[in-house]
Amino acid sequence: MPDANDTAGRAAARSKAAAALKPTIDVIIDRHYNSKVYTSGSVIAGRTIVKTVRDIAFDHFDIVFTGIAATRLDFVQQYPSHSFRPFLKLRMPISEDDVPEDRVFKAGKTYTVPFHFVVPHHLPIGACKHQCEVDSVLDQHLRLPPTIGFWGADDQAPEMAQIEYAVKARAVKQEQAGSPATKVMEGQHVVKVLPASPEDAPLDITFRDERYTMAKTKTIRKNLFSAKTGKLTAASTQPEAVMFSADGRDASMSAAHINLEFVPDSVDTAPPKINSVSAKLLSTTFFGAAPVNYLPNLGPRTAYHGNPCLNYTTTSSIFNTPVDKVSWRQEKVDAGRRDSGYSSSHLSPDSDAVPGKMARKKAASPIKHVATLDVPFTITNTNRKIFLPTFHSCLISRTYVLQLCVTVGPTNTTMTLSVPVQVGVETIHDDPQGGALPSFESVMARDEEAEADNYLRPRIRRAASDDAPQTNSLLPGYNELSRRAAIQVAPVA
Repeated sequence: MPDANDTAGRAAARSKAAAALKPTIDVIIDRHYNSKVYTSGSVIAGRTIVKTVRDIAFDHFDIVFTGIAATRLDFVQQYPSHSFRPFLKLRMPISEDDVPEDRVFKAGKTYTVPFHFVVPHHLPIGACKHQCEVDSVLDQHLRLPPTIGFWGADDQAPEMAQIEYAVKARAVKQEQAGSPATKVMEGQHVVKVLPASPEDAPLDITFRDERYTMAKTKTIRKNLFSAKTGKLTAASTQPEAVMFSADGRDASMSAAHINLEFVPDSVDTAPPKINSVSAKLLSTTFFGAAPVNYLPNLGPRTAYHGNPCLNYTTTSSIFNTPVDKVSWRQEKVDAGRRDSGYSSSHLSPDSDAVPGKMARKKAASPIKHVATLDVPFTITNTNRKIFLPTFHSCLISRTYVLQLCVTVGPTNTTMTLSVPVQVGVETIHDDPQGGALPSFESVMARDEEAEADNYLRPRIRRAASDDAPQTNSLLPGYNELSRRAAIQVAPVA
């Protein structure tokens, strides 16, 4: 009886031999290494090498630079489980001198076909064909998304969402007229792309955007059972974007800005002590099986959409800074907003006054204390975890939330804010189109101008002699008719 190990060994040897006989195309990129990152405007050049052990006939040989987004929805029965969406396809023109004239790759002969691509700054207008709620969504969908799932480190995205860029070469053959073409050989080289992502304007956050909390107010007490000493309000704004270098190795500094306002119950009450400020960065990846026409990070969490998104969130600690001293300054409370100091019993059910009579309550403080905390921070990419730029595509989006936690007073009262923050990538190559896609009207106007220039371009003609026969087939104009009528005709003898 044959040994199981021997059987497995023979099967592996047969598989290796079959792979050696299978025709393949090697895609070689010049000056490439495994950790190299390409950005908008980067050149991806190299060559494809074709070697076969038998003659391979083909009709067409293509080299393309492609971008593909793929998602998978597990345990969601009412929606497609897989989605596959190509969004970029740049085709390399192939010279007839680089491929066999008889369209047959000969056995034992090596063929080299060069290619040269430039990573675009924007996607073509046809990359997003579905309807979008507003133009800003379409603008986001026409930006290049970064590579997802092929970094060799944790890019904080689920396995169900991937974006792949690759240089692909293939030879196709159509066996019969009208039948679909089949691939007779192919090869590819996957590359990492971190496209340029400039800083956008801050988001306009409203109360409907439930993922963000821009301000919070809490009552402050000296201890758990004491009377309140006042109300503290913490508010923040969207910080400056954290901008990575084009290779993702370095990042710029940003700062969290927290505005504090303490309204005491009495003028003599001092503002509370701010103990510490800590921050976490929430990285959320949205993905769906069908294109979305909205920005998934805005609006209510439970809003109904025809094409819903799943989301995957990870958390990274950014800083935990103790606060030694806060520079409070005293300001007067706006008189128009100050309480009148009176209340009626039917409006204050907790009042001890006799119903129907006016009761004097404690007057509001005429002053408030305000302060500002500015805490610098940044994020870094490591061999274990990387932060992709903020982006929105038709199937996949990535956004970030900076979660700020302020600890206040002897009871360590916590106030948590959630503010948006953008992660971008600097631009190192100029956009030939100036950062924007040309409109249809501008293209048509440019073509019409070129046509008019061509029509009005002066032409050099040889002047005809007086006795030369007239060969102009155009009808004479009014001036010509008048000139002829003025000429006296001699009588016929």
